[in-house]
Amino acid sequence: MSYKYYTFIILLLVNHCTFSQQKNIGKNSSISNPPEGMILIPGGTFEMGIAEEDLKKLAEMGHKVPHMSENHAMWWFGDEIPKHTVEVKPFYLDIHEVTNRQFEQFVQDTGYHAQEDWQKYNTADRLDHPIVNVDWYDARSYAEWAGKRLPTEAEWEYAAKGGMDVKWFPWGDIPSSTQANYRHQGESFFAGLVRLAGLRRMGTKQVGSFPPNGFGLYDMIGNVSEWCEDTREPYPSGPTDEWLYSRYGPYKKAKPIYGKVVRGGSWESPNPVFIRLTNRSGFSPDSYSNCRGFRCAKSVLSH
Repeated sequence: MSYKYYTFIILLLVNHCTFSQQKNIGKNSSISNPPEGMILIPGGTFEMGIAEEDLKKLAEMGHKVPHMSENHAMWWFGDEIPKHTVEVKPFYLDIHEVTNRQFEQFVQDTGYHAQEDWQKYNTADRLDHPIVNVDWYDARSYAEWAGKRLPTEAEWEYAAKGGMDVKWFPWGDIPSSTQANYRHQGESFFAGLVRLAGLRRMGTKQVGSFPPNGFGLYDMIGNVSEWCEDTREPYPSGPTDEWLYSRYGPYKKAKPIYGKVVRGGSWESPNPVFIRLTNRSGFSPDSYSNCRGFRCAKSVLSH
C-alpha cells in the first residue's frame, strides 16, 4: 500500500478519537459547571479514621485538656478506630457553611417552621455568619429545598482533607490558630463553668474568614461543626464498647447515643485535638447548639 493510503487511514483514526473525546466531554459537561456556590470534589480512595496507636499522639496533642491520658483519649476518640480504606464518588459540596442569610431566604420562600430557635443569632451583623441552632431535620429540609442533600460522613472527611496528604488538619499536622476558628487558648476551670452555664459570648465568624483547604472549601474545621447524613455507628471492625457512644465515658452506665454524625469542631472547641479531620461526634437529630450548623452536598449525575 502507498504512503498516502497509510496517511489517510491515520487521519481517519485521529478524527474518530477526537470526535469521541468531544462527545464524552459534552455528555459530562455538567461536571465542569458546578452549581453556584459549590465545588466539584473529584472521586477517589482515602484512608478514613485513625489507628489505635494514634491514641498516644492524641493524648499528647490534647495535653492541656484536663485528664487527657491515653485512656481518656480512648474515651473521646475511640470511635475513630480503625483506619480503613473508603472509596468516594465525585460529588459537589458547598464552598461555605450555610449562612443566616441563606437560611432566612429558605424560610421566607417556603414558610418553613424550624424546630429550633435559629433566629436568636440571625442579627443584621451576622447575616453572613453560619446558621446555628438548627437540628438535623432543619438542615435536611433546607438541603431538599435547595435541590441538595447533606454530605455523608465519608464524603465530609474526604473533602475536608482537600486532596492533600495530611493526617490531622487541612493545612498539615501542626495546630495553627491562624487557620481555623476555635478557642486555641484552651479552657480554664472558670471558662468551663461559663460554658456549662451557657454564658459564653457567641464566637462564630463570617464564612470565608480563614484560608480554604486544597479543594477551595472554607471552614471545614472550626467556626461551626456540621451535620452529616449518617448515623454515628462503629466503623467496620471498630470497637463496639457501648461507653464509647454514650457521651458519658466509661465510668457511668448509659444507653449509647449514636445519633447523627457531626464533624469539624467549632468556635467552642477548646483544643486542636477536637477539630481534627477524623474527629467525630454524634447527637440526637432533634438536638441543636449555637456551635452547630451544616453545609450541603449534591450528587454528580451520571449520563
